Amino acid sequence: MIKLPNVYAIGFQGDRFLMVYNPKRGGWEMPGGKLEEFETPLDGIKREYREECGFELEVLDCRPMGPVVVFAGVLGREVEEGEMGWELMNELPQNLAFPECEYREQIAWAREAVRNKLGKGLTLK
Repeated sequence: MIKLPNVYAIGFQGDRFLMVYNPKRGGWEMPGGKLEEFETPLDGIKREYREECGFELEVLDCRPMGPVVVFAGVLGREVEEGEMGWELMNELPQNLAFPECEYREQIAWAREAVRNKLGKGLTLK
């Protein structure tokens, strides 16, 4: 059996990034999850993002990291009520679902990737 990669995304609105609270893990994390059979990583992250927080995501970049594909983008419109509580954050909260080191480098990469796609002179606002 082929193991499908997991996907997650760092979505920005202005300079803030969206995180969801996962009650099963008891902490904050980026929206994402497992791919479904025959689903591309891009289709999977758009579905997962919409399901978990209710927003569309405009994907601007991605990077594979072993068994995970990380996406960077900007929030689109809110299309439904998400399964999890969400919040726009300026910095990482204390109660994270995974170790802090798994977030910092990815957020910095995503912020730079989004800025590069939007144009060097632009801010995310």
